[in-house]
Amino acid sequence: MLTGFTFNTFTNTTKDAVLLSQPSVMYTYYMKDASVYWAECDDSINLHDYEDNTICINGVNANAMFMACRNALCSKNSVFKELKAKDHTIASAKEMIEALQKYVSDNNEEDN
Repeated sequence: MLTGFTFNTFTNTTKDAVLLSQPSVMYTYYMKDASVYWAECDDSINLHDYEDNTICINGVNANAMFMACRNALCSKNSVFKELKAKDHTIASAKEMIEALQKYVSDNNEEDN
């Protein structure tokens, strides 16, 4: 459901010139109980809900997805403030720790 969008073209004036900025667009959607996954095949973030609504955003490579995960977990306003500690979330956190530890171990220059 498209709930709003903005399209902005700003002009800045300098002494005798007008500079045009690139247009920017922001779409805002609401999806109740959405699930999110990243697809390597087309570098996309995919959101879907249980009413068969889907949003696909292409052009999100592995580095961008990794940093999005980092920001969700390590920022000042991380997801932990809202996350409920249930058995399945604790199991998922342990799975993430194991995957990160393997990545660090496999790519640690001091060990290689």
